[in-house]
Amino acid sequence: MNALSANKENGRLLWIDFGRAAGMLIVLLVHAGAGPSVVRFYGGMFYMPIFFVAAGYVHHRRAEEPLPVFIRKKARRLLLPYFGTSFFLWLFFCVKDMELKLSSLFGIFYSRNQMYRAGFAGENPVLLDVLNAPLWFLTALFLVYLWYEIAERSGKKKLLLALGLLFSLLWHYGTELLLPWSLDAVPYFACFFFVGEKLREGRSVLEEKHILLPALILFFASARLNGSVNLSCGDYGASMLLYLLAGSQGSFLVFVAGAWLEVHFERAARVIALVGQETLTILCFHMFLFMFIRAGAAMLGLGEILTDVLLIAGSLIALTAMGHVWHIWKKGRGKEK
Repeated sequence: MNALSANKENGRLLWIDFGRAAGMLIVLLVHAGAGPSVVRFYGGMFYMPIFFVAAGYVHHRRAEEPLPVFIRKKARRLLLPYFGTSFFLWLFFCVKDMELKLSSLFGIFYSRNQMYRAGFAGENPVLLDVLNAPLWFLTALFLVYLWYEIAERSGKKKLLLALGLLFSLLWHYGTELLLPWSLDAVPYFACFFFVGEKLREGRSVLEEKHILLPALILFFASARLNGSVNLSCGDYGASMLLYLLAGSQGSFLVFVAGAWLEVHFERAARVIALVGQETLTILCFHMFLFMFIRAGAAMLGLGEILTDVLLIAGSLIALTAMGHVWHIWKKGRGKEK
């Protein structure tokens, strides 16, 4: 089977799911502080951009679909899990700590980890402090979809995307304030979405071996020049534009690896793709699960390495299984109706 064609059974692209799985693995490594630092550093170049690029690749706009219908669909897909998970975690810790956490409630609605960028000299409290720190991505992706849809409907997509990028650059270098729902960064993230769309249009590039070496050199060079990043805190490294290059190249290379694996080791690709199909569940609950795994490991007196293995492997297996069961249940309910 051609690695660039969709699976006939469910319409999914294994190499796209492989990319999502690779991104989620780096998310887990970073949040657990596990694995070699060099893996977390270079993985940090693509572990968030790859989700925007993947979303751009698989997004197919329906011209006849009214905008309110489009918004409802994306809200159901992204905002419902965001608020559902956030309020569950908020209630859990309110009960656990016997305290009404109003500041945490504010953080949920603001949907940013901090009020100001990393390195801000003044007081900069953590807003997403009930193990919901990764969830900022969901509101950001929702607005990326909305912004991109508006740009496409305007008939002047490239102009609006360029103006949006200019806004993000000016805001980032002009102030340290982080706007709610990543409003300051959404036009910047939309550029990764645009990269995904262009990759779909020229998808044969994934099979052109002669560009791999230049892509690798460009990726490692731009990553080293840019330095580490933390998008949740508005930290893009040395340059937003340089990180746009590093994130795009890193995502491309991971997708190339996924396409190669699908052709030569399809069974392995299918197993890894299962993780990529459940990244929403893993994103929402992995830090919550980390808390219990760490507590259990401490009670058993397990060492750091074994604890890290349990954190990563346990989260991937348990949450992938949970997400898969949930989808089977939903599918069964749909057939009953």
